[in-house]
Amino acid sequence: MQRVPASVERKPTPIITDELSACDWQLLPETNQNILNKVNTLTCELVGGLSPEKMEFSFVQSLDETRAKHSKKLADSFYLQTGEFGANYYLEYGPQDDLRDCIGRWCGWSNEMECQSVEQLLPDENGNVHVKSDGGLVYRVMWKTKEPVCGLAFVYCGLGGLQNASKILGTELLENGWAIVYVYTVLNAPKYNTKIMLTGENSAQEIVDLFDKKYCQVIAATKSIQQIVEQKIPKIQSLPLVLIGISAGALNTPAVYHELLDEVDAVVLIAGGANMFEIVRNGEFTKWKFSKMFTPFTDDAAYLALPSRDPYYLAPELPENTLLVHANWDKIVPAKNGDLLWKRAGQPERWIFSGGHLGLFMTFDWHADDIVEWIDSKVN
Repeated sequence: MQRVPASVERKPTPIITDELSACDWQLLPETNQNILNKVNTLTCELVGGLSPEKMEFSFVQSLDETRAKHSKKLADSFYLQTGEFGANYYLEYGPQDDLRDCIGRWCGWSNEMECQSVEQLLPDENGNVHVKSDGGLVYRVMWKTKEPVCGLAFVYCGLGGLQNASKILGTELLENGWAIVYVYTVLNAPKYNTKIMLTGENSAQEIVDLFDKKYCQVIAATKSIQQIVEQKIPKIQSLPLVLIGISAGALNTPAVYHELLDEVDAVVLIAGGANMFEIVRNGEFTKWKFSKMFTPFTDDAAYLALPSRDPYYLAPELPENTLLVHANWDKIVPAKNGDLLWKRAGQPERWIFSGGHLGLFMTFDWHADDIVEWIDSKVN
């Protein structure tokens, strides 16, 4: 891994995004209820967007315990929390040795969709809940209970959710005392070679709005999850906060940083890039087609000229403690877009792996401890 130090001339530059549409999710009355002994099955349905999905929490209850059907683990609590960020279902497993392990699902409703009431989000007389929303992300939270927590790290996963590289990195962070949140940022990723039809009235703006819906989901989910973690570990509010994006997750991370800014102590982007429009058109795992009346639309200049939450636009404000990790033969998040991210960010510290995207992650156990060591050196 070649290590390139940050440019001595680099200085983060604040980005003003007054022209962007706000990430508005409908508010719900504040409530926080343990529904573990009332629920049998929770079905969450994500509608709209490019790739609808369903996920389910099911429980098996006996006289003295409740277990999650999907994991067979003992369930300690299952909360519904609602408020300014929508709704959050949070399942906390029973303690295992010194580890707390939790899984949850954030649900949000844009102004384009009728929002369910709190009553509709609670179990019915048969113990069933059906949530239908146009915003939704799955996440997992872990921390050690017998050692002091040194900070909170959000790990934004790539395609397919919690893959091996994310687990390896999370394990290293846990061993170093961090509380971890894995966010499955692209669980509902469109299929390879998806065709996206544009109206043609303002194609570049349509594409900005399309990506913005995803960025805003990740932002709202992060804020909602952060609230829950702070309730569980109150002292975490005064400890370092780190954002780590992996592959597709790295494409969302600058948008989250833009919302949190001074709360964040360091950012690590692994196999990320700038210009989402070009990345999803040319990436080997995506190859999306954008068409205007069946005519391909590939006007990068028009897209990049618009204010957006694309890493291209937000990269200049990334903090002083920023690390970029790239594969110099990457074809999934094309290497040229990784180079563009580095340049747009003012040339922060950069590590370059001699190989491709998959090679970087197949050998990730070689690099994870070094990344965690870099984080610790910057924030502790």
